[in-house]
Amino acid sequence: MDKIERKYYRDTTLEGIARRILCAYEEELYAGQPKAVPIEEIIEAHGITLVYQYIRKNGRILGKTIFEDGVDAVWDMDEQQYILFPVQAGTILIDATLCEDEKKLGRLRFTCAHELAHWLLHKSIFEAVGQDDNIDAITEACCLEVQANMLASAILMPLPQIKKCFYKLHSAGVKWRSEVIRKMAELFQVSVQAMEIRLTQQRLV
Repeated sequence: MDKIERKYYRDTTLEGIARRILCAYEEELYAGQPKAVPIEEIIEAHGITLVYQYIRKNGRILGKTIFEDGVDAVWDMDEQQYILFPVQAGTILIDATLCEDEKKLGRLRFTCAHELAHWLLHKSIFEAVGQDDNIDAITEACCLEVQANMLASAILMPLPQIKKCFYKLHSAGVKWRSEVIRKMAELFQVSVQAMEIRLTQQRLV
């Protein structure tokens, strides 16, 4: 395999990338009143096509970013078999099961943000190796999934916004850890787990 360019991002760099993404779309998302980030609209503003499709029979893969034109094997729910699905570079496939249950809204939004992060951070790497089994080794070596998760968190839960919301809740008398996390997760439309991780990383809980 040819030598692949490996990119490493500091936490502060990822926070800065998230800020640029949000402010380019709407500055209020970063500096205004805390609210849920319209991640699907932001993705489309980057010229990326979102496609909701059953990706695997077992639901093991929730999202996939397409870096080059071709076909991808997806699960046909009606035919109950895998089919070859034409895809174009600049497409994000989201597993349709995430759209079938309101309780999965947080997972749906995080998956969208995670795949956007792959497109923005790792496009050159995936294009260099192609979308084949070799990418597993590159993913492990470069911690691509961790980077995508971190950027997704920073986009969906902007740092100044979660701090603003956190201290506002405390001022209003909401001090129980679980209650703070739950209320903030509802406001930003993310899972409780994602919000807990974000707040813990920022040493707020």
